[in-house]
Amino acid sequence: AIVRSELDFSQEDTGETIDLTLPRANPVPALFIGDLPSTPVWVTIYRAHRGEESLAVTIFSGKVVRARFEESEAILTGASLMAMLARTVPILAMQTPCNHVLYSSACGADPAACRDLVSVTSVTGATVVSNGFALRPDQWFRGGRLESTTGETRFIVSHQGNTVTLMSPMPGLTSLDQVRAHWGCDHLEATCRDKFGNLTNHLGWSRLPGRNPFSGRID
Repeated sequence: AIVRSELDFSQEDTGETIDLTLPRANPVPALFIGDLPSTPVWVTIYRAHRGEESLAVTIFSGKVVRARFEESEAILTGASLMAMLARTVPILAMQTPCNHVLYSSACGADPAACRDLVSVTSVTGATVVSNGFALRPDQWFRGGRLESTTGETRFIVSHQGNTVTLMSPMPGLTSLDQVRAHWGCDHLEATCRDKFGNLTNHLGWSRLPGRNPFSGRID
């Protein structure tokens, strides 16, 4: 059985959360055992009279933001969509690095053309070794992502020789597995131009002065 906590109806709905208690063996909380899932887990709760399920209404919609386990039970905490809207929306900044997210529609770089198919030699936690990584210069994949054939992805935080370090371990990844290593980007103009041939979409200001004329003298 799945049990939920009571809903709190008030004008302060921007902080509304709900707890869902379900068996630990359920496949949904299993996604949170050992690590976080690579994609968000959404939850929608409907209310209906028995026998009138076609008339069900939505009483909660949000995203799972926390999971904890107590013996044979798992407790998932969901934050409502209103709570998510309370966050400050990012805005563009006048800065040297590009503002675009790598491989986003605004960036325009094609992930299918900017990746290498490599065979895994060994896996130790978040460290993955493959001779395919060594074919590229050091840190070539830093800032990119590693993608398994099942679609599981992890952010690459470092690349040195034949070794990359992921942000967190990738479940189920073993030696001899084939993975796609997407190139990383430091969001600088030269990288966008030379590595990706994508200078047209670069949204950064590489020639900003290093000193602020309004905060002191410029000699």
